[in-house]
Amino acid sequence: MVTGTDPNWSELKEKIRNLANGSHILNSKWSLYITPSYERTFPELIKNCQNNFQSQFSPKDINRNTIQHFSKLWTHNYLKNRTGLFSNDTRIHWFQSFSGKKTSVLFVGASPGLELDLPQIKKDRNHFLIFASDTAIGYLLPNGIIPDYIVSFDSGRGTTYHYLLDLPKQIPIITWLGGSSYIFELSNPKILVNTGHPLDQITEHLFQNSLGQTWPHYTNPSLNLLGMVLSITEAIKEREFFVSGVSYLAERGKSHCKGTGYERFYLPDINRKKSLEITTKRLYSGERKGKNQIAWAELNQKESLPGFRFLSEAKEMNFLSIQDQTYSLQSFQGFPPSIADLAKWADQDHSEIIHKKTLNTWLRFSLS
Repeated sequence: MVTGTDPNWSELKEKIRNLANGSHILNSKWSLYITPSYERTFPELIKNCQNNFQSQFSPKDINRNTIQHFSKLWTHNYLKNRTGLFSNDTRIHWFQSFSGKKTSVLFVGASPGLELDLPQIKKDRNHFLIFASDTAIGYLLPNGIIPDYIVSFDSGRGTTYHYLLDLPKQIPIITWLGGSSYIFELSNPKILVNTGHPLDQITEHLFQNSLGQTWPHYTNPSLNLLGMVLSITEAIKEREFFVSGVSYLAERGKSHCKGTGYERFYLPDINRKKSLEITTKRLYSGERKGKNQIAWAELNQKESLPGFRFLSEAKEMNFLSIQDQTYSLQSFQGFPPSIADLAKWADQDHSEIIHKKTLNTWLRFSLS
């Protein structure tokens, strides 16, 4: 659609709007991915493209503020976790895909509605392939529900509080290298997903060149864990997808179900005048706003979510036993690409996202 270094932006936008059967999708899902080599070679063109094109379709403030807030932490965690792969006694799988047919997938979030669905989950546990958000495991495990996978992508320190329990070591954790460093101190198997972060792009390229391995990128327009699970299980044919504990709203005066770890996380902020409910009210309220509204709208587009149903709506359905359902995980194991390449790239192209002293530390580790 575009050639040359001086595109006619207004003409290009008009072409996008007039695309047959696609304009409504592009208007809600448009995002811009920049390869590191282009960012290095054509910085002015990239900036021009961002100013004239990307802002036309994507929510400006929310994504930009998120990136500005977390970019340093993502890069810091990525390089730190990559260094730790040498020494930790943990199994690392580089995720390629899930495949299979007629598998019933259940994603479990941590909204208060999960407490109401618990009897149904217990009753039909053997009929589901369960993906649990890290926020929900503190409620599921004490109630006897052991998920097949834990999904954990948040990089913040609050993630640690979700894991302060006796976690069975056999449960794989689906995450990414920029996730919480505490995850990589656990002995549970790690399944690393390619999120499209610039350092993931470099890692993907190095894997392809050095090992001939394909590490596919999975998009997640909704920017939350449910959207990621929908994306990575999309290749399962005739998939039935159910959710529990997802609303992005406060329910019955609570923002989350019991046992999430937020009780400990917010303890220093609680006093006789300020309860836990008041403290966590900023997380979810009686109205979906900001990124929560975007996530909810994205997840409820029927054309992108075939078979998406809430578990509370499926009480009378008959499910196949999980033993009679066919699914498999495709991944590969291998030594990750050199951290020196990642750190040098971060220094060369994105020096503003990580402190120079930190970069030098990673380089010393990688070359020692």
